[in-house]
Amino acid sequence: MKTTRSSRRLGAALPLATAVLLGACAQTPPQPESNPAPGEPPPTPGLQATGTEPGAVVSATAPVALRPDHPQTYTVAPGDTLWSIAQRFLQNPWQWRDIWRQNPQIRNPNRIYPGDVLKFSHDPSGKPQLEVAERAEVPLLKLSPEVRIETLTQPIPPVPRAAVESFLTRAVVMSEAQWKETPYIVADDDSQVVYADQDRVYARGALFDQPRYQVFRPGEELREPGSGRYLGTAGIYLGQALLDRDGDPATFTLARTVAPVRPGDRVVEFEPENELYNFEPHPVPPDTEGFILAKLDTDVTQIAQYSSVVVNLGAQEGLQPGHVLAIYGKDRTVDDPVSGGTVKLPGERSGLLMIYKVHDLVSYGLVMQAERSIRLQDRVTTP
Repeated sequence: MKTTRSSRRLGAALPLATAVLLGACAQTPPQPESNPAPGEPPPTPGLQATGTEPGAVVSATAPVALRPDHPQTYTVAPGDTLWSIAQRFLQNPWQWRDIWRQNPQIRNPNRIYPGDVLKFSHDPSGKPQLEVAERAEVPLLKLSPEVRIETLTQPIPPVPRAAVESFLTRAVVMSEAQWKETPYIVADDDSQVVYADQDRVYARGALFDQPRYQVFRPGEELREPGSGRYLGTAGIYLGQALLDRDGDPATFTLARTVAPVRPGDRVVEFEPENELYNFEPHPVPPDTEGFILAKLDTDVTQIAQYSSVVVNLGAQEGLQPGHVLAIYGKDRTVDDPVSGGTVKLPGERSGLLMIYKVHDLVSYGLVMQAERSIRLQDRVTTP
């Protein structure tokens, strides 16, 4: 049964953005015919997905398609991402979970750091695997006068941080009811009409216990292509609000504003960053289908590699951060120059995207590959 918006009704919308990058692919790329390297067993078909979170859809995966020129070892370099490393070993980077082996003898076996040496091999049953063979020495920094030691090296992210960071923290979509329940700014301390950096403002609607918040204004409604079904309302990011004193109303100081703030604008908590990058490439559930609703970067006219987009699929369809989809262009109807009738041309695959943030009704995705023009309302589906 296909996992689509029409076949599974969705619940309340959660924070989203004006665009998500989700790709769709209807066919599994054929496995190349290549001879194994000396001492290597032949590729093995039908690997089972591993590392799946509880509640995720688990199904037999396609045979792992290795790159014929993959290295036997690779030293992780600064600037690498999980996707770029997967591309060195796999023809389909979303099959990462099928080859990754966590070595329990390695500190933080689920993380990869610059300087780590990755080793490719086959397990006793002949399945290809990749693991950390040598852990890099991670330098430590002692912070004074606090008694705290932190590592100077961060684990590599699954996708380029610069491409998604602002959208992870500055993009929100909520239902109409959720917007109404969100804390809001009442006024400033000087009877101004609009507010900016360093202005003192008052807000109410919640018990404020965080040092800083984000300020949003309800913006564009997101609606499903074709049916017009309401999926949520995107927020317009305005800046930050630093808590001075809780109360009813609470007192804030505005900071890093990017647009004027007005009475009625909403005050939203930050999401913990450690939850934002904790994912890895893996395929979506079988027969998942959806559409690109919008793009997040309104300053860019074209959807290209590393563009962020919004898709009309979310947790209700089983999507998770790290899910990979293929993107397909729209079908076209053209005139037949010989018969005089018309013929329908199928939309060709135009790229791949990986989901990095999931809500009930929609998700954000990053275009990892752009093979041809990508447009709004292009179809996304199982790779």
